[in-house]
Amino acid sequence: MERIIAVFRKYPIIPSMMTYSVLYPSANFVQQKYFRKYKPGEEKIDWQEIKRFCIYGGLIHAPLVYNWLRTAARLFPKTTMSHLLAKVALDQTLFAPVGLSSFYIGLSVLEGKDSQGVYDEWREKLPNTWAVSAFIWPFLQTVNFKFIPGRLRAIYVAVCSFFWTTMLAAWKHNSGSSQNIIPILSTK
Repeated sequence: MERIIAVFRKYPIIPSMMTYSVLYPSANFVQQKYFRKYKPGEEKIDWQEIKRFCIYGGLIHAPLVYNWLRTAARLFPKTTMSHLLAKVALDQTLFAPVGLSSFYIGLSVLEGKDSQGVYDEWREKLPNTWAVSAFIWPFLQTVNFKFIPGRLRAIYVAVCSFFWTTMLAAWKHNSGSSQNIIPILSTK
């Protein structure tokens, strides 16, 4: 056990990657099992989709979040209100579009979509997803940057992301336009 803890201390990204490798596919499973509407005779759980969420969460999203949180802490290391607000503002203006783009593009690529299919889904779903993100994540990140120790921030975000990813999985699965995601925010 001491050897594992030593490895985690030496490479703190590993616990983050492990956490996302569990929480992302778990969120997708919950979305499929309890919130997805199926046609009669349709398979209830898409294990390939869960596998894609595991790969994306652990190998792509975890390092992205981990490095973003480290960068934010380096740019604004103080716990003053101005540094806190700067981190939260940067989180929504810089990281959110990158993270959400990574989500839609990464999973679309793992699905085997061609470049036009990847672009179309990204273009249709990113604006409304980002708009909803702007209502949820500033509060969560304020708590994160104010009260959570730096070494636990990526894991805190991962736990919060479980619920967020459950919604993202539904929006990702939705084959319609952004109107079907959040009608009130639709740009069409």
